[in-house]
Amino acid sequence: MCLFIVYPFYTILTKSVFSNKVEGLTLYNFVRFFSKPYYYQTLIRSLVVCSLTVVTTTIIGVPIAYVMTRYNVAGKQLLHILIIMSLMSPPFIGAYSWIILMGRNGLIAKFFRLFGATAPTIYGREGIIFVFTLHLFPYIYLYTSGAMNSIDSSLEEAAENLGMNKLKRIWTVTLPVILPSILAGCVMVFMTSLADFGTPMLLGEGYTVLPVLVYNEYMSESAVNPYMASALSVIIVTCSLLVLAFQKLVIDKRNYQMSSL
Repeated sequence: MCLFIVYPFYTILTKSVFSNKVEGLTLYNFVRFFSKPYYYQTLIRSLVVCSLTVVTTTIIGVPIAYVMTRYNVAGKQLLHILIIMSLMSPPFIGAYSWIILMGRNGLIAKFFRLFGATAPTIYGREGIIFVFTLHLFPYIYLYTSGAMNSIDSSLEEAAENLGMNKLKRIWTVTLPVILPSILAGCVMVFMTSLADFGTPMLLGEGYTVLPVLVYNEYMSESAVNPYMASALSVIIVTCSLLVLAFQKLVIDKRNYQMSSL
């Protein structure tokens, strides 16, 4: 843990408070980040992409988990394996696959051109969110389905016997119990999309997010600035910690437990 976690974080933190332009300890990198639109707009873009990805993955993952755990779906085991396999695709490979499929010269674009139409673009913010959603919704699915399988079905049956309709039963009985698991999946989606470099790099086309900016600062052709790259990495870690704190705050306020006699 010291070698692979503590030491890298220590290195990032120490380098973030140094600069090529100022001697000694300084907050120059952070002041520059929050004073230059070129820098702080990437944080806004990253938060927008991650937040929308959390929403879209939740909209897809939670209903699929509910259907898969509560109904006898044909080919359930195969679908479960396919969903998990979609999570295993590396970011670069996944993004490049979508370019082959929906890029400007992709298979779908060629098919649309046969009818004189233009296919939806896979590039830019919407393309990044689209690929993130299809790549990361298994996190929500796995966390939610695990929670759904652990719920005592007698609770839902009792609510139904008392005359509660299905929608209200889901909202007042099922959802509060599985909410911590859903939030855990949302945190995983948020942090994974926030740290993903490959997908925005290949599909962004000018829509720069924080991981891409870190790469540009560290590997720029004009100048190498590891101190600014370290400061940007600290900001990414801080955003992740804030999301974790928010999740803990919500869970602590809505803590449900099940017990049986």
